[in-house]
Amino acid sequence: MKTIYSVIFIFSAITSNLYAQTTDVVTGLNGPVRIELKDTELFISEFDGEIISKININSTLPTTSEVVTVLNNPDGLSSPDGLAFNDNTLYIAETNASKISSIDISSGSPTATDVVTGLNNPRGIVLYGSNLYITNGNKISKIDINSTTPTATDVVTDLNGAFDIILNGTELYIAIRNDGKVSKIDLAETNPILTDVITGLDLPLGIAINGTDLYISETIANKICKVDLNAVTPIAVDVLTGLNSPIGIEIIGTDMYIVETGAHKISKISIGSLSTEDFLIEDGIKLYPNPTSDFILVSGLNKTKNYKIYNSLGQEVLDGVVNSNYRIETLYLTNGLYFLKFDDGKSFNFIKE
Repeated sequence: MKTIYSVIFIFSAITSNLYAQTTDVVTGLNGPVRIELKDTELFISEFDGEIISKININSTLPTTSEVVTVLNNPDGLSSPDGLAFNDNTLYIAETNASKISSIDISSGSPTATDVVTGLNNPRGIVLYGSNLYITNGNKISKIDINSTTPTATDVVTDLNGAFDIILNGTELYIAIRNDGKVSKIDLAETNPILTDVITGLDLPLGIAINGTDLYISETIANKICKVDLNAVTPIAVDVLTGLNSPIGIEIIGTDMYIVETGAHKISKISIGSLSTEDFLIEDGIKLYPNPTSDFILVSGLNKTKNYKIYNSLGQEVLDGVVNSNYRIETLYLTNGLYFLKFDDGKSFNFIKE
């Protein structure tokens, strides 16, 4: 066991240098799980605190003193989780009450109103037109919010622990925690068929999309990975490690906001610093081909640099000196994820296939 812990520690020490660090946005929260932006206000569901709170993301130094309690019923909400907005109406998945409630945030004294009950531990929710889609136990259900008496109807069933959902055009992406995967359905289809996007994840509980990149919080692994949705064979590549039980994630502008449930806080990081692409924008450096089989080339260097290559266990496997368009042989490396790091601290990820 000590050997395993040693490997993990060494790997964490290396990856902490490879990846940019997060910045705390607000701390001292009580079991935060989800976040949802409304204008400049970031709403936070505090699962254990049984409240919805908010902060202004334009504040220079948001602190816990700036967290405003939006809703705190005498009995509290029943484990609030997923959040979704329709104008000034905030829909809330109350997990332990097995229902969806709503509040009018423009009201001076917001009061929760039941929208639909009798669900099965609802978690993620998202609005598509007038339909609110809900992770409902082992299925995705939907309700028409314009209906006088909304009734949940099944959209797709036989999911093994649907937890979070997000829209990308007409496609609904679903984080399925117990199967360790993200799947999707096309809502434009009359009878949507479930398609796997990426498998082999470690308890995926939060998802976000930026362009063609799918970001996934792997909660047990304390990390966030990224998947290129345009790839013929999508691969999950780690982009941020060393987090504390990340769940909800939201991309706002060029920043990713992360709910670190274990640390009772919201942190953020620039998306640019999470790039696993084959370039470093600020230097014009390019690493290609990526993925690779026999070799990688580095272009855009204006001087010779020392480099080291680490495997996914944090073990150094190659080192040397490189200049522009220099060929680094990778033929004898085993397949997997590697990190090329220059002596000035700049680094790239690449995949050997």
